[in-house]
Amino acid sequence: MAKSILIVYSTGGGNTKNSAEAIAEGVKQAGGNLIGVKNVTEISVEELTRADCILMGEPTWGDGEHYDDFLPFDKAMKEKLAPGKKLAGKQAAAFAGCDRAYSIFGNAVDMIEDRLMECGAEIMQQGVKVELEHNEHSLNFCRKWGHDFAKRVSGEMPKQPYIPRMTHDDADRVKGIDPASRTKGAAAAGASAGNVKAAVTNAKQPGSVRPKPEAKANLLPYKATVAPARTFEKKFTAGEISRRRFVQAGTYGGIALISGAVAAFFFPGGFQVGFTRNGPYFSIGSKNVLFEPPTRFKIGTVDEYMVGKVDTRWQTKYRIWVVREPSKLYVGLLLCTHLGCTPDWKESENKFKCPCHGSGYYVDGVNFEGPAPRPMEHCDVSIDPSDGQVVVDKGRTYRKEKGEWTQGGPQGGAYIAL
Repeated sequence: MAKSILIVYSTGGGNTKNSAEAIAEGVKQAGGNLIGVKNVTEISVEELTRADCILMGEPTWGDGEHYDDFLPFDKAMKEKLAPGKKLAGKQAAAFAGCDRAYSIFGNAVDMIEDRLMECGAEIMQQGVKVELEHNEHSLNFCRKWGHDFAKRVSGEMPKQPYIPRMTHDDADRVKGIDPASRTKGAAAAGASAGNVKAAVTNAKQPGSVRPKPEAKANLLPYKATVAPARTFEKKFTAGEISRRRFVQAGTYGGIALISGAVAAFFFPGGFQVGFTRNGPYFSIGSKNVLFEPPTRFKIGTVDEYMVGKVDTRWQTKYRIWVVREPSKLYVGLLLCTHLGCTPDWKESENKFKCPCHGSGYYVDGVNFEGPAPRPMEHCDVSIDPSDGQVVVDKGRTYRKEKGEWTQGGPQGGAYIAL
């Protein structure tokens, strides 16, 4: 009996779902035994153990992070499937949405492959990256990608040798774009970034086969060749973070510490240093800053905010907006739910607008146009009784679609009742 193939994905604006459905068409065209195409929010990780083969995808969130809806699934894989390598013997591949506007290009493919291999699965072919919205060429590419995967797991095509993950130029070809048609400057920048990424990836893969120069030409379409299996080096250190994030965190930490040493000399009144997923964090002592992790801070008293006005004074520093209504005050997190960009407040249009892909949000953060799949989140807020200031905690957020925006009151929560 043919090996069973399960496709699992998360999606934001629907693009990754389109990828999954096109891949499924290709699997069926190849005669593959497709047993399901499921959103990760609808299944448990245990279902992965009941399939012979797994195709997994998600949008790349912001600068190389997992998409929000995929995070719990990834965590469950780490906790339940990685110990004992419960996906051993299973064959897999990854796909992702991406955007070259970010410095880390399509990193979801890297992270999914790493997790699958940590759980014991074998990667059968190069992951595919689809930039922004699909066109007919990229949908056909996904169908061919799914077709080839089904042929590989059936033994009709050999496993693809390890090659570097897709660069900007490769992603252009997925959509039928000639990379040379872009400006020379953009093409040079994309090629440079791709080369650096490939070099780093190869350096991280002891035992893997460095592709010969001519292998680059065989990326699209796939060429059936035989090569030694790709090996996996466990990339999790103390604290369970991947090595690339560990190095990134060390870099950010070093920057923050050096900045702190300088600030200690010039600003004896106090300062704060650290790093977040968005980079180094540093602030000079102020009555509006708590000396705690940078996800929690003060923004002044309620009286400092005008009723009925969208206040974005903290957009650059904390990536939030503040709204005071006659009966309550709430704070929103300026994080577009499409790909993690920072929407700007357009006073003349009375809306937030994402500069990257055009998502639009009302004053309260509810999405109404563009690819954003859901409203922006509201942060936890409370009043510090010692000085009457509003305390914002970005580490705890509330989602409208889960009915959490109603969880507030005089003591705070999703809002402070006034």
